[in-house]
Amino acid sequence: MKKIFIFGITGSIGTQTLEVLNRENFKREFKLIGGTINSNFKKAKKIIEKYNLEFLYINDYKEKGSLPQKYRNCNIITNYQKLEEYLEFEKPEISLIATSGFAGLKNTLTSIKFSKRLCIANKESLVSGGDIVIKKIKEKNIELLPVDSEHSAIFQLLEGEKSPSNLIITASGGSLRNTPIEELKNVTIEKVLNHPVWNMGKRITVDSATMVNKGLEVIEAYYLFDKPKIDVIINENSHIHSIIYFEDGTMKLHYGKPDMKIPIAYSLTYPKRSYKDEMIPLKNIEFKKVDYQRYPSLKLAFEILGNQKLHIAYNSIDEELVELFLNKKIKFTDISNILKKCILEIDKINIKINDIEDIYETDKISRNILKQYINN
Repeated sequence: MKKIFIFGITGSIGTQTLEVLNRENFKREFKLIGGTINSNFKKAKKIIEKYNLEFLYINDYKEKGSLPQKYRNCNIITNYQKLEEYLEFEKPEISLIATSGFAGLKNTLTSIKFSKRLCIANKESLVSGGDIVIKKIKEKNIELLPVDSEHSAIFQLLEGEKSPSNLIITASGGSLRNTPIEELKNVTIEKVLNHPVWNMGKRITVDSATMVNKGLEVIEAYYLFDKPKIDVIINENSHIHSIIYFEDGTMKLHYGKPDMKIPIAYSLTYPKRSYKDEMIPLKNIEFKKVDYQRYPSLKLAFEILGNQKLHIAYNSIDEELVELFLNKKIKFTDISNILKKCILEIDKINIKINDIEDIYETDKISRNILKQYINN
């Protein structure tokens, strides 16, 4: 049995991964040995009981003194160095990075040390880590399997192919795709979080509405697939996950159900397909061009593509802005407006990205620029 460790085991992707692992054929092939959580120990207890975890890392538990050292024979850890010691001893064949945000970079770097396959649902690791992370993965000869539905689709479409001339990533358009532009300024949080197709966490749902999420996916694809030409098109029912074009004028499309459990399962079992689900009926395939007046943050992602300093800033500032929006400190349209203004300020700063420390420093600088802007 292959040992699996999940970073972010109680989140949206982590929970759906557990649903995959709970299927009988997956139970026979995989053993879940542990995971990490941010603070939801109550939810983690149920996972420990059901999957007999060997160890669990808790990042931010307010009352650490009240935590048991063990729960149902599962070692409870609050020290990250201790987590690395457990991972070094266990050496899970597969690490799945399901944590959200810039914090996932640390988990990705840890997994590179100890696992043979890295299943990555944390796009920020590649958006911010860029060539440095890709280089480390190649040096360790680790399999890198994307979990995002669009990147998983591209990965599958490229099997047996040479480099395409163009990649097209599809987008649903988010929860506000039919809201008049003049009404976007005053939309409610509830309306933004009501995605018409996907069931996702809060940040990614907000980012889907601004299409920052698609901007992050464009940057992620830039590094994952060796810096190809990339475009984005809207497919509202999310049945087409990605398209690749070839020089001879032909194209391949990935058509499937909008269900994250499918790419999660594929990343675990590649090159096999062990996940079983019903086929969805073929329907008319409709595409729409992206309206960059509605989605200026996606336009910004294309403008900064290839500039790692600004990739880091794009993600870091957006993380903070989404929190401000969810806490009712700014309006929805402020996200794109402030993001653009702060990116322009950071572009003026002479920052070189040569190592991991530079990435963390740029992240810090970016967040500080935003704080200064908000305070002023």
